[in-house]
Amino acid sequence: MEKKISGGKKVITWLKKHLAFDKNKDADIQLKESTRALKNPGCGWYHIYTFDLSKESFLYIDCEEEELVLLLIDIHAFRGCEQIPKEALEYFSSILTFFEQHDKGIILRIVYDTKGRGMENEPSSIKIVKSHMKQLGSIICEHMSKKESLPGKILVHQGLFVGSWGEMHGSKFLSEARMKELSDTFLEATKGSCPIAVRKPVQLRQLSCQKTASNINFTLFNDAIFGSETDLGTYGTIQKSALPENSEREKTSWAREDELSWQQSFMQQSFCGGEVLGGMNTVSESSGNTDYPQRTLDWNQVVADLAKMHVSYLNSIYSKEVLDDWKAHRIMWNGEEISEYDYIGRHMGYRFTVTQVKISKNVITLTIKNTGFANLCEEAVCRLILTENNENVKAFEIKSDPRTWNSGTDTVIESPILQEVWTQQSQQTKIFLQLIRKRDGRIIEWANEEYDHKVGGVMMELEVKYEIAHENT
Repeated sequence: MEKKISGGKKVITWLKKHLAFDKNKDADIQLKESTRALKNPGCGWYHIYTFDLSKESFLYIDCEEEELVLLLIDIHAFRGCEQIPKEALEYFSSILTFFEQHDKGIILRIVYDTKGRGMENEPSSIKIVKSHMKQLGSIICEHMSKKESLPGKILVHQGLFVGSWGEMHGSKFLSEARMKELSDTFLEATKGSCPIAVRKPVQLRQLSCQKTASNINFTLFNDAIFGSETDLGTYGTIQKSALPENSEREKTSWAREDELSWQQSFMQQSFCGGEVLGGMNTVSESSGNTDYPQRTLDWNQVVADLAKMHVSYLNSIYSKEVLDDWKAHRIMWNGEEISEYDYIGRHMGYRFTVTQVKISKNVITLTIKNTGFANLCEEAVCRLILTENNENVKAFEIKSDPRTWNSGTDTVIESPILQEVWTQQSQQTKIFLQLIRKRDGRIIEWANEEYDHKVGGVMMELEVKYEIAHENT
């Protein structure tokens, strides 16, 4: 439609049902979160894959739809010798390559024990452990630095090789000094490319050498979540407030609620996860001898604790009793009935929704809510994409680090609108907000109802007049 205005100008007006711009008006739109499952990297359920480096076996994937795998690498056969044979090292590298090629995010755990007898099965000398760390760590470093190895990536190494199941208990090498010695060896061998997950918050505080925050080289894993009041020794029993305020307080295990509060504050941007071990008890019916499972944890408490732990990943097999209970119970979420299991799965890690878009005075303001339990832990780029006929025309980066879009909060981002955005527009132009992983360009899905899978972004829909004035010729 055309109209004449004073000064000899002709104005072309479009009424478009997507993002448009009128210098004389502000634009404001509210967007909604969907309940669908997102296929995003670096979070979700995982299976365990066990490989003995002393004997090669068939490489396989049990659950193709899961983004993550936990590779349990058994090196018990080499506990008595300082050097792992070349053939075993090559096999280790081939295992990593296989899962990288299948674009699986790798949680790695190298262990001497798979039977729960750490003292018995680990080497007698820390010198042997350190030698093995140097050999295997150099391979890890090589995989982390090669571009062809990037898809999937090794996201974390759980433990320090020692202890029962490699879970950092039941070992002679877990004093503060020995842990420091082993962690320094691993970080040097991997050139700091792979974070170490330790079992207890107190271990992390001891290793990070900081009183109030975690070090980027360290994070947490917990394979006894809800297993007991202390998660089977993950936490202590002493209230933090009962301890004197000195440096030793940070090196003491605190009661569960104190440790969870600490994790909530200081593990926000860390890759944390583990395995659910409890939350159910078997009790006898009063009228007979039949046993039946009964919950020991309130559902709201489960969600609250997982959020405080900033859980990004959980074992999808264990503990079956608890997981089956979550699958059997239904809840309402955003107007949809869903199982508790699916709710947890869809909130592990990050879950981003654009909730509001405002345009005012050549500035676009975005409100982004992270309803996930945790943060995105890898670099990503947020950008506006202009498309015509579903083909990208232009991309304009929005200056913000998505790793800082904290779980459970809203993040407000302001960005200038480049004139080039508007001069590119035609009636066929659409504008989307897109998020991509920086290292390989993989699309990260938004949770919005307005998400377009073909483009890989949220369509900016606004009914606003877009006017361009042209001089008459």
